[in-house]
Amino acid sequence: MLRTGDERIKEKLMLENDVKELQVLAAEHKNTVYEMQDKIGAFPDKEQKLTATLDGLHADRETLRKLPIDPERKLPVFKITIQGTEYTDRKEAAKALETAALGIRIADTPVKIGSFQGFDLSVTVNSSAMGGGITAKMQWQATHSTKLIESFAHNLNRLESALYNIDGRIEGVKENLAKLRLDHAEAQKIVAEPFPQQAELDSKEDRLKTLTDELNKAAIEAKKNVPKCKKTCYFERAKLKRDAMKIAKKPRKGKEKDKSKN
Repeated sequence: MLRTGDERIKEKLMLENDVKELQVLAAEHKNTVYEMQDKIGAFPDKEQKLTATLDGLHADRETLRKLPIDPERKLPVFKITIQGTEYTDRKEAAKALETAALGIRIADTPVKIGSFQGFDLSVTVNSSAMGGGITAKMQWQATHSTKLIESFAHNLNRLESALYNIDGRIEGVKENLAKLRLDHAEAQKIVAEPFPQQAELDSKEDRLKTLTDELNKAAIEAKKNVPKCKKTCYFERAKLKRDAMKIAKKPRKGKEKDKSKN
């Protein structure tokens, strides 16, 4: 048997713990690499979409800048066309918008009802599976969307906000594009770098294997050197037991002679 005080046993236990912890870290690093590879693979398509959106927003902003401005509201002069009729009065426009939107009988399908400031205007009645509600979209080079509410007078303001807040949207897309490119560069860096503790893991795995082999050989040798105990065969023990019983049953000769004399 191996002595419990063998320092190699203590070293083996410590190495097993270290190797286990390093293997967990290596697996986490591998999973991270897989995630980064997915990001790298998806990058071209995402960059193309954001770039196209940004180009479209720039083009739409130039279109909006050409519209005449209402000096009182500091916004483009109000103009909306619904079902072929052009409206410049907001109350009439709100009523026409309400009639057109509530008259839609199909769900989850955009229905073109006219135009707003020259941008195609469509309305979608969303089913409960799609979250419900009514969505309006204005389309030229880019898409500008807003949720409609019960007050169609306020919905005109929502259309204007969705379209006229184009500067904010451009900045938002620029930020998203910059972040996407930054994440892509970081992902490439992570994929290119190996597991930082790989050398330590390899070294400890090799030492653990060597140590395990040494201890196994030592255990085999220790087992060979153990003194063999004399073992009595089962049948031999049975024979000894039978002989002892026979001896016990034999009459003692001295006692028999005494009885005959009497």
